[in-house]
Amino acid sequence: MNIKNTFKHFLLVFLLLMPFASKSEEDGIFFTRYALHSVDAANNVYLVSAQLDYRLSKYLEQALLNGVPIKVSIVLGLGKQRSWWWNEADSLSTISYQVKYHALSQHFLLTRYDTNENWNFRSLSATLRKMGSIVNYKLPPLPETIKEGGYYIYMGAQMSPATLRLPLRIQSLFSDDYSLSSEVVSWPLP
Repeated sequence: MNIKNTFKHFLLVFLLLMPFASKSEEDGIFFTRYALHSVDAANNVYLVSAQLDYRLSKYLEQALLNGVPIKVSIVLGLGKQRSWWWNEADSLSTISYQVKYHALSQHFLLTRYDTNENWNFRSLSATLRKMGSIVNYKLPPLPETIKEGGYYIYMGAQMSPATLRLPLRIQSLFSDDYSLSSEVVSWPLP
């Protein structure tokens, strides 16, 4: 009798906590922290720091482990709020990565294209952690018009296979399994 009650309690707790456990396992790209720092206010120069948490879908993880390179683009832009139409948006900079898995050495190769840096990692989690760390990234000088007000800097990330064959390209339009996108975060400019 006591064992049945214990099992029922365990089952009840498990069923209650199961939605929370599955929520943390959700696929996607998530910003865990992000900050904007003014370096030179007179010349409108800013630094961006962020930490992104990449949680690959099963499809992307299997594609990577089977030799398909994964590309990542982190876009930083300047936007202006408009009250009567869509906000104006201009791209400032793009941070581009490519991740490959080398099956023979069992290493993940990470390449950052905007700086031509390369890294090797033994685990996928270490690769994703390095790729998600943006520390004091210097933006190009912003135009003088930002002092008029209503401007903001935004950042968003996207991940997808470097190459998709024709049938998968069509499927990728209707499914989130083939690519991941983050929310867009923004900072108002003074």
